[in-house]
Amino acid sequence: MSKKEYPEVGELVIGNVTDVFPYGAFVKLDEYDKVGMIHIKEISSAWVKNIRNHVREGQKVVTKVLKVVPTKGHIDLSLRRTTAQQRKWKIQQYKREKKVEKLLEYYQKESGLNAEELETNILEPMRKEFESVLEGMEAIVRDKTLLSIIPEACRDSFFELLTANVEVPTVEITGYLDVTCPQRNGVEIIKEALMAAEDDGVTVQLVGTPRYMIKIEAEEYKVAEDILKNISESVISSVEEHGGEVKFTRK
Repeated sequence: MSKKEYPEVGELVIGNVTDVFPYGAFVKLDEYDKVGMIHIKEISSAWVKNIRNHVREGQKVVTKVLKVVPTKGHIDLSLRRTTAQQRKWKIQQYKREKKVEKLLEYYQKESGLNAEELETNILEPMRKEFESVLEGMEAIVRDKTLLSIIPEACRDSFFELLTANVEVPTVEITGYLDVTCPQRNGVEIIKEALMAAEDDGVTVQLVGTPRYMIKIEAEEYKVAEDILKNISESVISSVEEHGGEVKFTRK
């Protein structure tokens, strides 16, 4: 339920391919009344001999925003810079945002609020406090005290609606660390570095010497990515300090 006119650089967007031509494709963005373009070099990391083997008219795609020029109405998109996990997350997120729209329609009908009252009492306070209405709903489900941002008369009925219909999602990402340390106590050094990484939502598992799997579960994709980045940097720093080597691979 974005009210922004244009997406931000780095944002994942979802849309339908409307036109495919030899050097790229146009995509009508579902969340914005805009059309973006995927240049052929951003279609796939492999050589693209026939662009229609990769995208077709009417196809639903998740892309990453590379560049936005509002004065010209240009939005450059990339298909190849998205991962399978990102695409899956975005599609789920979009479906949940559409569900939010239906929930608000239902709440407006049941509460007797008109469109202006819904906007003033619910939507405006949530957009002011959170990045989106969906984010606000999820935050309130996690912490009921956040209901204080809306009028008291609406709190109980709105919270009842949210707890019955809004699930707080989680995302899961995985990375691998190949760790070696030539010191006599190298095993202990590696063990300590990896144990320091373990926390809520973080799983460290030996795949087979010297490879370890790091699995992160978090409520948001960016949060999970930041956690994985911090863990890999911490392990690399700790092991290299003792003359060891670490190679990080993102799944």
